[in-house]
Amino acid sequence: MKRQNRVAFFNILSTVLLQGISVFTAPLIADMLGTSGYGVVRIYTIWVSVCAIAFTLQTQGTLVNARVEYPEEDQPKYQSSVMALSLLVFLLCSGIVLLFIRPISGALQLHWFLVLLILFQSFGTFCVNFLNSKFTYEFKADKNMLVSLAVALTTLALSVALILMLPEEINYYGRILALAMTYGCLGIFICAYVLIKGKTFYNREYWKLCLTLALPVVFYNLSDLVLGQSDQVMIQQMLGESQVGQYGLAFNFGGIMFTIFTALNNSWTPFFFEDMKQGRREEMQRQAKNFLELFTVLGVGFVLLATEVYHVFARDREFWDGTILIPVFVTSYYLNFLCTFPVNFEYYHKKTKVVAVVTISVSLVNIGLNYVLIQWVGILGAALATAFSHGLQFTAHYIYVRYILKQGEYPFGIRLWAKYLAVFLVMAVFAMVTPEWAVLRWTLGAAIGLWELRRIAKRKVLI
Repeated sequence: MKRQNRVAFFNILSTVLLQGISVFTAPLIADMLGTSGYGVVRIYTIWVSVCAIAFTLQTQGTLVNARVEYPEEDQPKYQSSVMALSLLVFLLCSGIVLLFIRPISGALQLHWFLVLLILFQSFGTFCVNFLNSKFTYEFKADKNMLVSLAVALTTLALSVALILMLPEEINYYGRILALAMTYGCLGIFICAYVLIKGKTFYNREYWKLCLTLALPVVFYNLSDLVLGQSDQVMIQQMLGESQVGQYGLAFNFGGIMFTIFTALNNSWTPFFFEDMKQGRREEMQRQAKNFLELFTVLGVGFVLLATEVYHVFARDREFWDGTILIPVFVTSYYLNFLCTFPVNFEYYHKKTKVVAVVTISVSLVNIGLNYVLIQWVGILGAALATAFSHGLQFTAHYIYVRYILKQGEYPFGIRLWAKYLAVFLVMAVFAMVTPEWAVLRWTLGAAIGLWELRRIAKRKVLI
């Protein structure tokens, strides 16, 4: 229990540092850059995410499978080999981009220098994520926290300094340079560290396993990116940039729950794979129940308190129309959280193609729903489309692992999670229809929080 609590604590802290600081400093950066400059940064970061996924094959996603397939002494060799594979693919893709940098720059409506920075930062982002995955599945959560702290503080300090140094009309370069320099330079160091430690650049067996598992994940991650970003692009085209601003800031605020979800999932997943390997079914179910209970309480507390907190977060009243969207965004994250149970089961059984097919299909459905619902109810329609799509995604994965996959009995039946989902949905609707009942919502949130604290103290373990 001590080991599990320690890993959970440091994983949560490191994720909050890396993603939470970004969320809470978003209003500060936006105020410094203005709407136009902030828009350039958002477009830039989207393309960084695309290149980090497509140009590196996301090989870090196979590290957990390697721990199941190979003994501990082979792990550095596997990590070095797949890092070399990612580096090779990245160099080939970057070479193509550099050959056609002028037309690519024109198509993206970004200066060619920004395209170079996109390449530099995207590889660095991949390397940081690679190290994060390595430390997570090796249960070295304290090292993860140190890396996260260094990245978060360096990026923030450089951003503020460079933005203040540059002329107002191009001060967005300050934020972009801070991101590119931090991730790019750290990425070079991480890449060298992994290659030198493993001393294995090509291994046919390792590459075969990696490509089999990673290629479907590339399409899955790209589709997931479409699922998360297509709504904002379509709002811009159909309703205008001011509506994108209202939607985007509320989306960033709701992202706090995604940060919490990522932190808890990073803590739970390594133990899930270890328990699956050892056949500890009862231990998996016990941890899953604790995970479900904790995240449900956090989600309910968030939606109950969100209205007043968001009005402090978004100081300009022009953004307050987006308040009603927050419970819908959190519902999307909650359904995404439920998806991790069947998806992790599929990953364990190497069914990454299924994960990719479901995500691509749901992304296409989401685009169609956005088109219909945005015309019907505006930005609320985009939020509802995303929530419905995540619900469809969870349903598809659950049906597959419960009734189709034959490689093992799925341990997380409907009785385990249905009651938590029902409680969360009731409280999310309650929060949406009672924006004026602040005292009641806050009292209820405090009571639920105290109840969960007593539960954690009694069982002496977070998850």
